[in-house]
Amino acid sequence: MERVGLVGVGAMGSALLERLKFAGVQAVVYDIDSAALENARAAGAEIAESVAAVARASGVVDVVVRSDDEVLQCALGPDGIIENIASGSLVILHSTILPETTRRVAVEAAKRNVHVIDACMLGVPRAVRNGQLKFLVGGPDEISERARVHLLRMGKQVIHMGPVGSGNAAKLIKNLTSGAETLMIHEALQLGEAAGIHFPQVLEMLQEVESERLLDRWQTIFDPASDKPSPRLGRNVFQKDIPLAGELAEKLGVKLPIIKQLAAAAKRLSKPKRKS
Repeated sequence: MERVGLVGVGAMGSALLERLKFAGVQAVVYDIDSAALENARAAGAEIAESVAAVARASGVVDVVVRSDDEVLQCALGPDGIIENIASGSLVILHSTILPETTRRVAVEAAKRNVHVIDACMLGVPRAVRNGQLKFLVGGPDEISERARVHLLRMGKQVIHMGPVGSGNAAKLIKNLTSGAETLMIHEALQLGEAAGIHFPQVLEMLQEVESERLLDRWQTIFDPASDKPSPRLGRNVFQKDIPLAGELAEKLGVKLPIIKQLAAAAKRLSKPKRKS
């Protein structure tokens, strides 16, 4: 078994550390936060004095820092992972960052025969500790398979999305759709308030009438055989109802920019295409 290193033992990193311990793996860890390191020490981890020390001691390093800049600093800095890890080792970037950041690290790592993949995490710390974590992975097939056994010590599912950076893109798409749903519902609730319906009543109505999720029947809406992801449009919803919701917002004098843009997008999608 390759020695495991972990850079970043905050909320998510400490949850990964707990799963590794449960699997019988003692990791060597580092974090710039002394309190996080003390918590890791109390959990039985071996504490390293620096990122470089983690890299020198490990054949696989999980990086769980927050931002693109932090990834670049701990991976490519003069005292970073790539400069100090052995040839043939594996670096797994778990952060929600831009694909180009992961690709930049991978290019520099390849010069030293070090492998880099992205394995973005779907799950909050509580879910991680309960063994419910899912990973969205980007990287070459053979390297992703090498990482699979290690990742499954910490989570329950590994979904390989494609080449390096694909996991980053997939994670951003997932968070985009989840966040957009919340923002859209927020504006819908404002529309309800303006129309005289208190928002808890709207939410209860939506919950009561909720039908099958779009993703449970996506093949009926998006044609998997098509070369473009254009939806099959319901005439009433797209041509009439969504634009009517935008019109209602205007008539009630409430500014709801997302609904306004949705109405405009529905009209564009519903517009008959010119024959060439």
